Amino acid sequence: MSNKDCLVTVMCAAFNHEEYIRSALEGFVNQKTDFGFEVLINDDKSTDNTAAVIREYAEKYPEIIRPFYQEVNLYSLHKDVYDEFFYPNARGKYVAFCEGDDYWVDPLKLQKQVDFMEAHPEYSACVHNSIVHDCSGSSPDRPFIPKSGDHDLFLEDAVKGMSHAYHTSSLLAKKDIIADHKDFYFISCSYGFSDYPDALRLLLDGPIRFLDEDMSVYRLCSNPGSWSSKLSSQYKKLHRFIVGEKEMLTLLKAHVKPEQLPAIEHEILEREYELLFIEGKADEMVKPPYREIYKKQSLSYKLKITLKRLFPRLHAKYREKRGYEE
Repeated sequence: MSNKDCLVTVMCAAFNHEEYIRSALEGFVNQKTDFGFEVLINDDKSTDNTAAVIREYAEKYPEIIRPFYQEVNLYSLHKDVYDEFFYPNARGKYVAFCEGDDYWVDPLKLQKQVDFMEAHPEYSACVHNSIVHDCSGSSPDRPFIPKSGDHDLFLEDAVKGMSHAYHTSSLLAKKDIIADHKDFYFISCSYGFSDYPDALRLLLDGPIRFLDEDMSVYRLCSNPGSWSSKLSSQYKKLHRFIVGEKEMLTLLKAHVKPEQLPAIEHEILEREYELLFIEGKADEMVKPPYREIYKKQSLSYKLKITLKRLFPRLHAKYREKRGYEE
């Protein structure tokens, strides 16, 4: 397939997804389109049979599947597979995303999104709703975004976080925009996340159209081992993640319009408030400039904070016992 014939490049990062990768690949090859598309899939030195399943599909669908097999795990080397392999090799005008443990459920997904983008060139991307499937079985399937109909997303929406915008398995974007990284993208990657800055980068160049159709499945808790069962480790990861979000949002301010700054400043304040909560600084949470955030919380939440403030020594011992303190 030549660059001319390929309109969409699908990017799929896989690692130890043997249990799930076949669903992802079936979702790709079953797409019905009136244009050419390709699938770039990277196996990041899996220790299970993920690579073998990818080889099976690459041999069966050589006109669609373009695989990469790493000899050394890129993630352990802090290398970004998208910048190292995907974007440099992508032939499509648009790029679509789906991790190896997620999958698409609508064979017309790409066609619907491309039809919209081709008819509305002022948009930077098109996304859709997804189904959240909890692999632990602790909760029923649900929409990623509560049903609200088709609508446009703007920077003020996505700056609140990806849970307010869309899941990455739904994203189809203009390649020349999303691959044009800004400084806030690189700081985010250093903290281990890229979907959030990708959304913000796209929204600097135009709105994103949200189609309220469930066309993909996001598998929640597909790999419990990736998130330590120890509460102390969860605490450290969460703290680091929020610090990364705050630093990213601070850099974002230099790229937005003056009227968009208040929304970003508010989100920075929200992240600072979350850090105070995680760090156990209950007294500071109820003071300016965080008092307005505190006042909006539930009565049960406020009661917990009040108890922490009234009994600081007990609170400190509790945190130490649970592993919250270094």
